Amino acid sequence: MSEDPLKINGRELKFPVDWEYRVVVESDKADAAREAIGKCLESHGIFSKVTEGLRSGGGRYRTLRAAVTLKDREQMNRLSTDLGKVDGVKFLL
Repeated sequence: MSEDPLKINGRELKFPVDWEYRVVVESDKADAAREAIGKCLESHGIFSKVTEGLRSGGGRYRTLRAAVTLKDREQMNRLSTDLGKVDGVKFLL
């Protein structure tokens, strides 16, 4: 049985797809999280630079970004789950 098509903003996502993860992390854990995110990507066979994004107004959170190419929905789900387990990660966009 196949999965229903994944839709983002009402549009079907077609794989492979270029995707930019925005990972919101606690500021005091950002440096360690950046390294752990890079290792997580590598463990999935993705070699992408993790870059700085925005900082929250109060300074409690930072956004780290990683541009990736995802081959299928399964890979997207596995990678998202693993990124969410990194210490300091609050959520993924």
